[in-house]
Amino acid sequence: MVAKRKKLDYEAAVSELESLVERLEQGDISLEDSLKLYERGVLLARDCQEALQAAEQKVQMLIQQSGQSELVECDSDPEAS
Repeated sequence: MVAKRKKLDYEAAVSELESLVERLEQGDISLEDSLKLYERGVLLARDCQEALQAAEQKVQMLIQQSGQSELVECDSDPEAS
Protein backbone atom coordinates (compact mmCIF):
# COMPACT_ATOMS: atom_id res chain seq x y z
CA MET A 1 0.00 0.00 0.00
CA VAL A 2 1.41 3.38 -1.03
CA ALA A 3 1.27 6.06 1.64
CA LYS A 4 -0.37 9.31 0.65
CA ARG A 5 1.84 12.33 1.04
CA LYS A 6 0.52 15.65 2.18
CA LYS A 7 1.04 18.44 -0.35
CA LEU A 8 2.37 21.72 0.94
CA ASP A 9 0.93 25.02 -0.17
CA TYR A 10 2.82 26.75 -2.96
CA GLU A 11 4.83 29.13 -0.78
CA ALA A 12 5.89 26.40 1.66
CA ALA A 13 6.87 24.10 -1.22
CA VAL A 14 8.98 26.81 -2.87
CA SER A 15 10.66 27.61 0.43
CA GLU A 16 11.52 23.97 1.09
CA LEU A 17 12.71 23.55 -2.49
CA GLU A 18 15.05 26.54 -2.10
CA SER A 19 16.45 25.02 1.11
CA LEU A 20 17.02 21.69 -0.61
CA VAL A 21 18.87 23.35 -3.47
CA GLU A 22 21.11 25.21 -1.01
CA ARG A 23 21.94 21.97 0.81
CA LEU A 24 22.69 20.18 -2.45
CA GLU A 25 24.87 23.03 -3.68
CA GLN A 26 27.00 22.87 -0.52
CA GLY A 27 28.10 19.41 -1.59
CA ASP A 28 28.93 18.19 1.91
CA ILE A 29 26.32 15.41 2.11
CA SER A 30 26.55 11.79 1.06
CA LEU A 31 25.43 10.55 -2.33
CA GLU A 32 22.56 8.65 -0.72
CA ASP A 33 21.34 11.77 1.11
CA SER A 34 21.78 13.83 -2.05
CA LEU A 35 19.56 11.42 -3.96
CA LYS A 36 16.90 11.59 -1.25
CA LEU A 37 16.97 15.38 -1.33
CA TYR A 38 16.83 15.37 -5.13
CA GLU A 39 13.83 13.04 -5.07
CA ARG A 40 12.06 15.31 -2.57
CA GLY A 41 12.91 18.29 -4.77
CA VAL A 42 11.35 16.65 -7.81
CA LEU A 43 8.13 16.06 -5.87
CA LEU A 44 8.09 19.64 -4.60
CA ALA A 45 8.73 21.03 -8.08
CA ARG A 46 5.86 18.92 -9.42
CA ASP A 47 3.56 20.22 -6.67
CA CYS A 48 4.55 23.81 -7.49
CA GLN A 49 3.88 23.29 -11.19
CA GLU A 50 0.46 21.80 -10.43
CA ALA A 51 -0.39 24.74 -8.15
CA LEU A 52 0.62 27.23 -10.83
CA GLN A 53 -1.44 25.42 -13.46
CA ALA A 54 -4.47 25.39 -11.15
CA ALA A 55 -4.06 29.11 -10.49
CA GLU A 56 -3.78 29.81 -14.22
CA GLN A 57 -6.96 27.82 -14.90
CA LYS A 58 -8.78 29.76 -12.21
CA VAL A 59 -7.65 33.08 -13.69
CA GLN A 60 -8.80 31.96 -17.14
CA MET A 61 -12.22 30.99 -15.74
CA LEU A 62 -12.54 34.37 -14.01
CA ILE A 63 -11.63 36.17 -17.23
CA GLN A 64 -14.24 34.20 -19.17
CA GLN A 65 -16.88 34.91 -16.52
CA SER A 66 -16.16 38.63 -16.65
CA GLY A 67 -16.66 38.69 -20.41
CA GLN A 68 -13.11 39.68 -21.29
CA SER A 69 -11.59 37.80 -24.17
CA GLU A 70 -7.99 37.96 -22.93
CA LEU A 71 -5.73 39.17 -20.16
CA VAL A 72 -5.03 42.88 -20.00
CA GLU A 73 -1.52 43.93 -19.00
CA CYS A 74 -1.18 46.08 -15.94
CA ASP A 75 1.48 48.72 -15.52
CA SER A 76 3.95 47.72 -12.85
CA ASP A 77 4.50 51.40 -12.01
CA PRO A 78 1.13 53.07 -11.34
CA GLU A 79 2.73 56.54 -11.48
CA ALA A 80 4.03 55.96 -15.01
CA SER A 81 0.73 57.05 -16.61
